[in-house]
Amino acid sequence: MSAIANTTVRTAAGGQAYHPRSARNMLVILAGMALMVTYVETMVLPAFNNFVTFFDYPPDSTVVWILSAYLLVGVVATPVFGKLGDIYGKKRMLLVAMGVYAVAVSIAGFTPDIGAALGVSVRDQIYLLIAARAIQGIGMGMFPLAFAMIPEFFPPSEVGRAQGIISAMFAAGACVGLVLGGWIAQDYGWQLTYHTVIPFAVALPILAAYILRESPTKTGESLDLPGIASLGLGLAMLMLGITESSYWPFFSLTGGTIGSVTWGVPEFLILAAVLFAFFAWWELRARFPVVRLKSLKARNILVSNINGVVAGLMLFLVFTGLVILIELPYTLHVSLTGFGQSELWMGILALPSAGAMLAFGMPLGRATSKYGPKPIMILGFGLSALGALLLTQYANPAFQLGLFSTLSPSLPPYNVAQPVPGILVVAPVLVLVGTVGILIAMSNVIVLSVGPAELGVQTGMNQTFRNLGSAIGPVLVSSIIASYVARYVTYPPPIGRQPVYTVAAFQWVFIVLAATALFGLVLSLFLRNYKFATDGTRSDAPAASGAAPGPYPRVILPEETESS
Repeated sequence: MSAIANTTVRTAAGGQAYHPRSARNMLVILAGMALMVTYVETMVLPAFNNFVTFFDYPPDSTVVWILSAYLLVGVVATPVFGKLGDIYGKKRMLLVAMGVYAVAVSIAGFTPDIGAALGVSVRDQIYLLIAARAIQGIGMGMFPLAFAMIPEFFPPSEVGRAQGIISAMFAAGACVGLVLGGWIAQDYGWQLTYHTVIPFAVALPILAAYILRESPTKTGESLDLPGIASLGLGLAMLMLGITESSYWPFFSLTGGTIGSVTWGVPEFLILAAVLFAFFAWWELRARFPVVRLKSLKARNILVSNINGVVAGLMLFLVFTGLVILIELPYTLHVSLTGFGQSELWMGILALPSAGAMLAFGMPLGRATSKYGPKPIMILGFGLSALGALLLTQYANPAFQLGLFSTLSPSLPPYNVAQPVPGILVVAPVLVLVGTVGILIAMSNVIVLSVGPAELGVQTGMNQTFRNLGSAIGPVLVSSIIASYVARYVTYPPPIGRQPVYTVAAFQWVFIVLAATALFGLVLSLFLRNYKFATDGTRSDAPAASGAAPGPYPRVILPEETESS
């Protein structure tokens, strides 16, 4: 028997030959992409006060669209790009998404200069930035394509580890964005935060074009335009309804205006329901549907998509709640809560959480490969629930775990920076490490539950559900704390009129966070726990007789061919 009979050729989970160098190169590109995008999107959060002052104090309902425009377009782009990747090739569509994102990021920091050259007033220049942010949202289509490509490059035993590395880079980007972005925005202006990322935004798609190889799986289907249009418009109406509910009365048909047209949140939600109903009707009849609705009802896909909403909601409950609580101005003899910290110190206080996410990403990925995604998802929700319950005790002296005294500037008597309880630094570590585990496990559930031909669109749909949860989070925080306003106090500009919240306001935010995590934990108990076998097929975890057949074809190794 020849020497090849004693050689085992490792294969990627998708049934293709495993090329270690190509896999490493792909991982470097995707990890760099995750680092860059998370940096850009995280540094937007502490820069919000800079936007307000820079654009001559526009209404909060306008400023929030700097974030909402990105989310709105991104929610639509993720399933669409996932489907386009399945049809035309994941690398090709990844390059399109990366290229659009690079152009938009490069323009964003120069929008005030463009506006000034066009004669646009400072107050109205914010709309140019919002437009650039909306174009950036198209770049969100990168993520379902990236996660769908991992099992096509890596062998089964390393899929979880690779996803863990990329998840860790999301954490690293958040760390850099909160601290470096907060410092740059505070001391040098928000425009420079965008300028710093331009070289990376331009270089990454160029490197990807030369380094990445095209996905071996293409469906050859035609594009379902009615399905894409109805899904995209339905998601857009839903996102608009969720976003505007922070500023318009939720049940009023005349709560706001669009131009000169009287409008309300219910109209957005009704239109969304109509469009989703048409989408469901059409997809059952389309020859090449965007999403096979039957697969959405499969247990693992259904649980993962619901938990996608839960995970997105949890992330923005903790981020939004902590940012408001820690940065809320504190006035002696007036404030009941708030610590009066700067954007920079908010980022520094978040460093332990970001560092822990980075440190635990790879171990959680390896554990997912070894034990399957179900126990890791349960563990993640358990850690998040524990951290949330600890956060509810932030005002209890017995749980403060010491005080972090910072160097944030005080502006007596309008704002006196207060020491931050250690529990507000330690407990978020549990919440966010748990969330990393949830996201890694969720990606693996999708990979293990659908075939290669649907992997892009199903990953995109899961990302869409996460984005919906992310959009609901800030709205829910605003609604909760608005119910616990003790009184209002007017400060001199630029602070202006500010609410004074009770301690219960933020305790209830964290109670809702804990309840959300516990709901996800219970839901995760219904998952079927699969993992990849060494030959690329899917098996129950732990391996058992009668294991479910995998979505990927078993690969015949050379020694089997020789012996036959």
